[in-house]
Amino acid sequence: MVQKSRIRVGAVSFLNTKPLIYPLLNGELPAENIILSVHVPSELATQLRSDELDIGLIPIVEYFRANATGAGYRILPEIAIASHGSVLSIQLFSRVPIHEIKHIALDTSSRSSIALLKILLAEKYYIDPNFVWCEPSIDPVTAETDSVLLIGDAALKNLGTTEYSIDLGTAWQELTGLPFVYACWVARREIDIGDTAKILLKAKERGITRIPEIAQVEAKKLGLPEKLCRDYIQKHIHYDLDESAIAGLERFYKLAAKNGLVDSGQTLTFID
Repeated sequence: MVQKSRIRVGAVSFLNTKPLIYPLLNGELPAENIILSVHVPSELATQLRSDELDIGLIPIVEYFRANATGAGYRILPEIAIASHGSVLSIQLFSRVPIHEIKHIALDTSSRSSIALLKILLAEKYYIDPNFVWCEPSIDPVTAETDSVLLIGDAALKNLGTTEYSIDLGTAWQELTGLPFVYACWVARREIDIGDTAKILLKAKERGITRIPEIAQVEAKKLGLPEKLCRDYIQKHIHYDLDESAIAGLERFYKLAAKNGLVDSGQTLTFID
């Protein structure tokens, strides 16, 4: 493996990631060997594949897609962005009843959420709409399509704006009875990450204790109610990659392969 003096780490820029990286961002947890940057999920996946990052908090569907081409990605243990039911920040907003949806605009920031939506439409709602791309700034109420998938902070800002909606975390749990894992820390095969996994785990443990402070700071930046931000990252987002989350991850992979969204025949590989 290639040993680097500094490990390039890329995290998601959304509110739900802040408890994982807050102690690194504010200098509470020294990490001289880490260069941390933040991006939207889709950009992180691209940067990891193009060797611009050594470790990325990438959409989990991109783990399977990259490894199908021989990337050899490895998942860091014990850390995830997941939901055990309602997620709030991944919503299909619709102006028509769900079974009448014909056209869906997809947030360009998303990867795993799009795969999850396509699985739910096929396995739970039994509809086959057309898809177009859209920017996260789109207004679901005035969009040309009858429904819009938004993720992250954009979804939080539009909660309740349309007559109909699907919380994808809730729908997944109704379908499978399992948590859904949206993203994990993933490392490139050829990189010796040293003690970075331990540092990121410590950052998670400390960051979770700072949730009230994080909510207060981020609410002002996002223009959202502080209580909504606090409840979201404290009650709706879960940060442990435990046995139930791994079972949900494995179920997602099987359904994604069944629906032609990833190649079959893969297994999960973790860093020891």
